[in-house]
Amino acid sequence: MPTQMSKSEVERLRQLYFEITKGRGKPLDFWEVAALLEIYGIRDLDAKREYGFSNVFELARFLFANFRESKEYPSRYLMEHQEVPPLKTRILRNFLKGLSFAMPMFLQIFFTIVFGFALWSNIHLDVTEATVIALGTFLALVVSGGMAQIIGRKGLYYLKMGEQILAGKIMEILLVQGALKILILALLITLFNQIFGIFSDYLLYLFLATFALLGLLFTISSIYYVFEEYEKILLFYLLGIGMVFLLHYLLDIDFPEAQFLGIAFLDLLFAFFAWRKIRQLKRSTKSEGEILPRSSMLIFTLLPFYIYGVLYFLFLIMDRLVAWNANSINRGLFVWFDVRYEIGSDLALLVLILLMGLVEVLVYEFLYKLNTEVFRYEAKEYRRFNDSLMAFYKRAGILFILYALGTIMVVSLFVWLLYTFAWEQLPLDGTSLLVFGVAAIAYSLLTFGLFNTLILFSFSRQGVVLQAIFLGLLGNFLVGVVLANMGSIYWAVFGLLVGSGIFCWVTTSYMLQLLKKLDYFYYSAF
Repeated sequence: MPTQMSKSEVERLRQLYFEITKGRGKPLDFWEVAALLEIYGIRDLDAKREYGFSNVFELARFLFANFRESKEYPSRYLMEHQEVPPLKTRILRNFLKGLSFAMPMFLQIFFTIVFGFALWSNIHLDVTEATVIALGTFLALVVSGGMAQIIGRKGLYYLKMGEQILAGKIMEILLVQGALKILILALLITLFNQIFGIFSDYLLYLFLATFALLGLLFTISSIYYVFEEYEKILLFYLLGIGMVFLLHYLLDIDFPEAQFLGIAFLDLLFAFFAWRKIRQLKRSTKSEGEILPRSSMLIFTLLPFYIYGVLYFLFLIMDRLVAWNANSINRGLFVWFDVRYEIGSDLALLVLILLMGLVEVLVYEFLYKLNTEVFRYEAKEYRRFNDSLMAFYKRAGILFILYALGTIMVVSLFVWLLYTFAWEQLPLDGTSLLVFGVAAIAYSLLTFGLFNTLILFSFSRQGVVLQAIFLGLLGNFLVGVVLANMGSIYWAVFGLLVGSGIFCWVTTSYMLQLLKKLDYFYYSAF
């Protein structure tokens, strides 16, 4: 043990003790502190090099003796009983919250239907340009999807724990890493194209501009999802679209340059306010600790969520890639944009958007029910506890099916009106209607799988979610490739249907298993 320590060294050890005991009860002895240090990833070598103690146990003895009485600890319950807001109030609030989460997607679809273009979509572009821009958009979604997931996961975790400084630090680190990843990938793509000459200079410019600008937009905007400031996200997207209109109609800047400038404006707007938020968090004096977990621990805990984000967005775009690949024979590129398939898929996304409102309600109601029932039953009544949540889940499933059917009928009526009155902005025909109909059912299944996913994540069951989305992606790809190449390219949408069905089935099956032994899974999740 060090013979003398400065105030800064003592403070550093105090912060370490606060970090390893965060959210835990008061340690009974130094052995428990030693176990917490090892869980945190500290070895004898680290204790000696970083803190000056001969081993972990000596460090644990010092921490236990000097800091055990220096903080307050959680109560004997895993959570405090909370007053539940009134039913109508919370349902309306959570439904609007779920809709707001998908508002950027809705704005894209709405402006494309009415005006033929939005922030990054334009149905009147040359097919070659549209193909390259679509590829850039898809790559931006996949590359930013994983980073957005872990920013949201870890940032929200620290905020809920009241650790503003740590929340600011981790979000700043992950944002910088996300931006660097986009930059490095753009440089590698440029080098690859120089060697193999896949794109002309102009097409490479379109691809990289779309990828880099949208990748940054999706990554930076994830900060606002952490703070659940959906109204600001909606406002900023409206400002970005308004900028595109201004540049195009008043300054006579053509597409897609007007859109690139609009996205760049939005990137700067999001980045400026995100930087201010992070700066405010890092200046907070409310945090209990300032030391982030070791990099190895962060990677271990966040990697499943990163992989899920990547696989989820790959799943969303897979059927389009398969259809466009089957449409690319003798076209010069490995995929070839098909506007009819795109319109059908985009209109079906309206079903997903409307269902997200209900998903938000059901997830919160499940958690409210869980947190209420856990105080209602004693340990010996665990079967009644399990049965209560199982009954709620089954009722939620029935409600979801009824609401999904109603949503599909309402959106189908809207699409039929567009088709019947031949809305001139949209090249809508029978094949688009086929894609819409199948995709609407697929997105309903996918959304129920997302409902399961959010609950499974809350029980720390990331593994089954990864298995489900991987199997769904595989089914999406294989079925889509076979049907699109043996029949029509529009049959690729049946791959989306099969993949969504697999994802929904796997997550639902595991949810039923979890609810049968909910007492165990509830205990083991903490």
